[in-house]
Amino acid sequence: MFKLTDRFNDDVIEYKGQKLHVNLAFDVVLRAYELMADKRFNRMEKALIFFDMFIVDHKSYSFSFQDKNIIVKTIFEELLGYKKDEQSSGNKKSYDLTIDAPYIYASFLQDYNIDLFEMQGKLHWHKFLTLLNSLSKDTKLVEVINIREQEVPPPTKHNAKERQRIMELKRIYRLESEEEVVIEADKRMASISEAIKKQALRKKGG
Repeated sequence: MFKLTDRFNDDVIEYKGQKLHVNLAFDVVLRAYELMADKRFNRMEKALIFFDMFIVDHKSYSFSFQDKNIIVKTIFEELLGYKKDEQSSGNKKSYDLTIDAPYIYASFLQDYNIDLFEMQGKLHWHKFLTLLNSLSKDTKLVEVINIREQEVPPPTKHNAKERQRIMELKRIYRLESEEEVVIEADKRMASISEAIKKQALRKKGG
């Protein structure tokens, strides 16, 4: 929960009597989520890297792997609000923090005059999310999200060009997970077109 009384520059967790300062700059968290999806590393390797990424002065601690794993799990669940069940539930996403990075960058610059490259190591993750979710409707990211969420209207004899325009935009801005949806829509459209042609030929022949 975002609260104006929060101290974003002082994220601390306690573990076995020690206070650990956690770095939750937005770019650190983004790299952590990218690592989470990286199949080149196993779970143990990821846990160790996460610990080094998040914990300030991580070299000064001599925790076991089990300890580091618990600390990392605590950071994700308690400080970032990460829930594995929600991530794997299959809910359709409207944007992706990695794929849409250029649109996010341009939108922050447009709306807030914030250069995210200059804010690496400075802008807190929760501030970043709040600004991200408050972008105005004329920013590129919101435009792209609206295209992805727009429904393709049912075919009529008057809207073929409009349907084609919408589907082409959805193809251009699709997320990887949306590709099958667009392909299936293309197949349905081709099938309908073929049926219309056959019907016209039958009428012409009769």
